[in-house]
Amino acid sequence: MNSFEWMFFPLLVVAIAAIVFFSARRSRRESLALRLEGIRVNRLVERLLIDLQQHRGMVNAFLSGDNSFGSKIEQKQAAIGQDIAALDALHGQGLMTKHRWEGICSAWQALRAEAMALPAEESFRRHSELIRAVLYSMGDIAERSQIIGVCAADFTLVDALWSKLPAVAEGLGQARGMGSSVAAKGYCSSVARVKLRFLEEHIGETVGCVDNDLAHADTAEAVAFKRAWGATHVAVREFLALLDEKLINVERPTIDAGHYFSAGTKAMDAVFHAFDQACDALESTLAGRGADARTA
Repeated sequence: MNSFEWMFFPLLVVAIAAIVFFSARRSRRESLALRLEGIRVNRLVERLLIDLQQHRGMVNAFLSGDNSFGSKIEQKQAAIGQDIAALDALHGQGLMTKHRWEGICSAWQALRAEAMALPAEESFRRHSELIRAVLYSMGDIAERSQIIGVCAADFTLVDALWSKLPAVAEGLGQARGMGSSVAAKGYCSSVARVKLRFLEEHIGETVGCVDNDLAHADTAEAVAFKRAWGATHVAVREFLALLDEKLINVERPTIDAGHYFSAGTKAMDAVFHAFDQACDALESTLAGRGADARTA
């Protein structure tokens, strides 16, 4: 190797090292930005989920004889349309699975046109299938934005956010919708009682899993979520006690469907507040890492 080559070789090594360094930093920034975008998109999916769950319960109570929900259903349908339009604007970004999202939109349009003419049980079933697809879509977005598996934040927070909290909310949503129908009819059949008791046990078990996870979590980012979950736990237990006392353990429920629906909504609002706190914690963690990457 001649003298020129000896001089050039160190410069080449430095240049390659610089390229690798800046490429890695850019990749990290893009990865963090993608994760933040995933959280932002799933906040919009959360809004759609909430409105669909409320629509299911309102329609179920209406079809079971409580006409007071008529005008509220129309308002909720308009809100769902707005939710879908907001998500449609983000459809081309690649975080939403094209086939699943198109199926959700198509299923909603069909259900909106037919829901009020269906038997209550069929309406409830189709709503629940649609909501299940929305929950799967939430998981798709989390996975595609790399939130699941590779997020640097505490695993307890990630698992609660994308798995356990939606499961609690949907269990409550089904108990609210099914129970509102029972309250509207003023009668709890043996079949309805079995289904409601199953939901009660499922919700309680999932809440217990979150409690257990948080008891073993040691993450500063989860402080606000832990605080919100404490209030959520109380609200959920109060609703389950109401479900047990006013519907499951009596043959002729006397509780008003509107009152029962409101109690279920209160519990679900608490769950989604905890969901928002978990989102905030993840966003804060990722934004902080993004700032570190920019100054590195």
